[in-house]
Amino acid sequence: MDKKTALPVSFLVPVFLMILAGFPLALSAYPVLIVPTPAAKLVALCVFPILFSVIYVGIAAVLSMPFHRAIVRGKFPRQVTHFVYGPRRLYGLCWGAVFYFTPVYYAFMSIPFLKNVLLRGFGYRGDSDVNLAPDAWIRDLPLLNLRKGAYVANKATVGTNICLADGNVLVDSVSLGESTLVGHLTMLAPGCSIGDRSEIGVGCAIGIRVIIGNASRVAPSTTVNHGAQIGSNVEIGTMSYIGLKSKIADGIKIPSGANIPEGAEIRTQEDVAHYVSSETRVVSETQTNVEEIYRSRLTRVTSSGPAAVALRNTK
Repeated sequence: MDKKTALPVSFLVPVFLMILAGFPLALSAYPVLIVPTPAAKLVALCVFPILFSVIYVGIAAVLSMPFHRAIVRGKFPRQVTHFVYGPRRLYGLCWGAVFYFTPVYYAFMSIPFLKNVLLRGFGYRGDSDVNLAPDAWIRDLPLLNLRKGAYVANKATVGTNICLADGNVLVDSVSLGESTLVGHLTMLAPGCSIGDRSEIGVGCAIGIRVIIGNASRVAPSTTVNHGAQIGSNVEIGTMSYIGLKSKIADGIKIPSGANIPEGAEIRTQEDVAHYVSSETRVVSETQTNVEEIYRSRLTRVTSSGPAAVALRNTK
């Protein structure tokens, strides 16, 4: 039977929201109210948004700290009474209060020192020298392992958790190697591990617990299904599909439009011809068949039509 948390999570949620809404505003407005001269008030008003942002993020980070230990790998029911999910809910509330406060979040993520303060305050343990777009989705910062130079582009999703239809949430870490790039709108599922200097192109979907080696390239609009293992120096062409739990060895090149089936093991480049079903080739074969049908019908029409009959009658 699942253990329950002693925390009154349902009660603490509105309490945290009131603290986040009231305390930063009151503390940052206080200097404006107490300074005596108009000039001092003007200065206080200019400082107000900076002071408010710092206090707001600081309070959110401090409120989240007791719950960092609940950001762990596993599968948990989405119930606030659960001993892991309950504290996760409070951590998520604190992080969401900053993440969805776009001007404040953008400002902090744009300045390296403030970015480091923000990330560390919510339990991030990876390298500080990383580039995270302000609209890239991140959460569960203690489970992010990003190495120096990692780049996550706009509207990408670093998905350390995923809600399941059975009422549970699956949580796992995500690792990005040194100088690895994750493209615009790309989605990474829980448990992904991508090596150094690899590139995941625009609009890709990388499934649960996918492993990609060093210096590999996944071209745009490609799907890599759950549990697949892709070696180092691999190139996967545009709009390809890599099946569930398939394995691709180091140095393999997969053409665009390829369909690697579930459980396939590609050890050599010669194996590619056996497994790959190129969409380009399918289209070409279909086009050839259609052209043959068209020519056959055209021949029948021209050999039996009115013009052909009139020509035969004149002979």
